[in-house]
Amino acid sequence: MLALALILAGFTVLAGWNLARGGDFDFYAASARSMSESLRALAFGAFDPAATVTLDKLSGFSVPQAASVALFGMSTSALALPQLIEGVIAVWAVSLIGLRWAGPRVGLLAAACAASTPIFVSMFGHPMEDGLLTMALALALLWWQRGLLSGRVWPMLVAGLFVGVGFQAKMMQAWFILPALVVGTLCAGAVTRARRRRALAACAALVASAVAASLAWITAIALTPAAGRPFIDGSVNDNVFAMVFGYNGIDRLLPGAVPGAVGALHSAPGGHGGVLPALIAPGGRASAGGLAKLLSPEYATQIGWLYPAAIAGAVLVFVRWGPRRRRTGRHGRAAFAVGLGLVAWCATAAAVLSVIHLPHTAYVAAIGVQLALLAAIGWCELIRLALHGTGAARLALPGVVLAQSGWTVALAADGSEPAVLFAAAGVLLLLGIAAGIVLVVPSLRRLVLRRPGGRPVLPLLVALALVSGQASFSLQALDAARDGSGGDASVGVRLPVPSSMDTGFRISAPAVVGGHSTLSRQQQEVVDLARAEGGGAAGRPLMLTDSWSLSAAVISRTGTSVLTDGGYSGSVPVFTASAIRGMIASGEVRVLVVAQGGHATDPVRSVALSGECRFVRAFHDVVSGTFHRRPSPTDLYRCRPPVDAARHSGDGGL
Repeated sequence: MLALALILAGFTVLAGWNLARGGDFDFYAASARSMSESLRALAFGAFDPAATVTLDKLSGFSVPQAASVALFGMSTSALALPQLIEGVIAVWAVSLIGLRWAGPRVGLLAAACAASTPIFVSMFGHPMEDGLLTMALALALLWWQRGLLSGRVWPMLVAGLFVGVGFQAKMMQAWFILPALVVGTLCAGAVTRARRRRALAACAALVASAVAASLAWITAIALTPAAGRPFIDGSVNDNVFAMVFGYNGIDRLLPGAVPGAVGALHSAPGGHGGVLPALIAPGGRASAGGLAKLLSPEYATQIGWLYPAAIAGAVLVFVRWGPRRRRTGRHGRAAFAVGLGLVAWCATAAAVLSVIHLPHTAYVAAIGVQLALLAAIGWCELIRLALHGTGAARLALPGVVLAQSGWTVALAADGSEPAVLFAAAGVLLLLGIAAGIVLVVPSLRRLVLRRPGGRPVLPLLVALALVSGQASFSLQALDAARDGSGGDASVGVRLPVPSSMDTGFRISAPAVVGGHSTLSRQQQEVVDLARAEGGGAAGRPLMLTDSWSLSAAVISRTGTSVLTDGGYSGSVPVFTASAIRGMIASGEVRVLVVAQGGHATDPVRSVALSGECRFVRAFHDVVSGTFHRRPSPTDLYRCRPPVDAARHSGDGGL
């Protein structure tokens, strides 16, 4: 327990060191703030406090953030705190899975592997949807394992429930685990006819629970009349299923496959919406490596340090439990099923990640839990073979240790790891290699193991060699310039390293509480001018705009209601021109803000330019500093109801 507590504490310090820095993507931060202030926005996962439009994805991941904001107030640390807690739970779940699978050594080593994985350190220290997904699937695996060990069905129902929680966080990505759990369950029960029937019942319960928990929220949204809910972003026909399974799902592989979905990875003119071209263009970061992208330094430095050990673990799962699973009782069958499930889950996730564009590095966290557990079982099995095996089996340990060490050195060099951290890892690697050699040389092994306290020393050094590479790399998260952000989690410098970048490593002062973002000068001027024109008074929204970049900044920093047309892609018909004219006529909307370079047919633009509203002022740097957005000039227009317009017909522009 003490060792696990130390691992969890170390992970908490590392992931939470810069908790108040590098905040969330404004688009999602605005939703968390809106959901913290409005029950209607919370119920529908809305982007704005008035709940006129949803996010372009399910917003289950924002629910913990909204609760944290409601408790502690709006700040970067309040948004990130739920993910830090989710990370601690995920590491704990990994340790418990390893413990039940093959004993305390595997559990502790798996926890250490997960806690030191660079993408976990960065991702769980920032507000991102991948944190809740990873925690939910780790817990799903934990409860599934319990179902295998106990032979009962109800843990399978709980496992399916956690798959559903993962679906609310990141939709279809949560289902990567389902084929693996089904295959593992069937293999664990494929002994007698009665056991096969129970396995089929367990699979049915698991899948039914997962599907029901996954679809419950979107079904409730779909059954709500359109007039009583926000418009569904990510769709052009106000269809939540098109948003979930089209825009965020199948369309990413087969564009246009789901009617009503905005084009997957859509980019609006002028960089005004969608997942950005800079991330998906040929030669861009997301295309790095093609089908072999998970082997490229850009991604492998974040997730791939354990590849050699995990491959060894996948092989040894079949060597140890495969041939004997019918004769080893329920625990042996469950152990084989867990190993098979992990291999299948990792292969499924890796295959999907290899063929799709990766808009954010955090996507690769989808194989983190599997790699940690497979590497831990592989390493511990290699040590066991070195101590108790015979013949060539004992030589497997030094071979894999050398392969793991060579891979670690190559990644550290390609990842531009600071020399001081690489040197520390190098010492542990050399000690681990030496310990591995001693373990397979009978005379040296007997000499060391006969000494008082000598028995645990060699295995410990070999275990430290496994985590030394990625742990030393993850220590870069102590530098605020190297720990990633809520927009793109990663540890270290961006690859390839720009020639002008300062690559020095410095430990930053801890920043755990606070982190309050403010509006830029021009954003504040837009807000002040909109208020001077009557926006935000008497319960009306501050403005109506076609730029989510501007509205997200205003909502997340002030909590003020701003109406937004176009959604994230800029092409979602949240409002019609007649609806906008109706809101102007009723006095509900007084100010329109139009982004230059937006969609020419957007109704906000068409109404603003129709002569019904008066141009007031142009701003040039309103959306600078938002997630990968270039500054977009915006124009502010004053709109008066017919009576007010007649009364102010003699007014001039400001």
